Amino acid sequence: MIPAPLHRGMQYRTLLVDPPWQQQMVLGFNKTRNNRPKKLPYPTLSVAQIGDLPIPDLAEANAHLWLWTTNQFLPDEFDLLKRWGFKYMIPIQWVKPSGCGAWWIHRSQTLLFGYRGKLDMREKLKPNVLFAPARRHSQKPEESFGLIEAVSHAPRLEMFARAPRLNWHSWGDEVVSDIELKI
Repeated sequence: MIPAPLHRGMQYRTLLVDPPWQQQMVLGFNKTRNNRPKKLPYPTLSVAQIGDLPIPDLAEANAHLWLWTTNQFLPDEFDLLKRWGFKYMIPIQWVKPSGCGAWWIHRSQTLLFGYRGKLDMREKLKPNVLFAPARRHSQKPEESFGLIEAVSHAPRLEMFARAPRLNWHSWGDEVVSDIELKI
């Protein structure tokens, strides 16, 4: 059972979720290239476990959901949006100057934008492409937060956060969490 948020009854107009997908590390067939790890440096979740996150309970009736994925899990993301009661609107593509992969060089990562209830955006007509360098493994570009803050209203929650952010609530293994969730 998942406990209620520490802020009892707290719901968010904006949720940013960067799940720790169970990536298949096929790069080099168990060999490393350019000192890349053979396995991910953090615990991961299955698609089913990610689907069990209490996103519907954490979101206000009129809410935005921003959901990061890798190319491998893009089809699953559309199912998760529906399962959590959100309507898909658009993909945001983060284009990196370099990448890695086995069959293709992946230089992009996708941030899906969905909403439920009435669509209310702070700003419209923003580009759906971010050009930004990669940071430490799995850390998302600062430009993505700027986009989200320009488009989506507070209160905001980042799930699987890497660092605390001003005017956001955070939850994850790498931050002091503002909400209590057991997964």
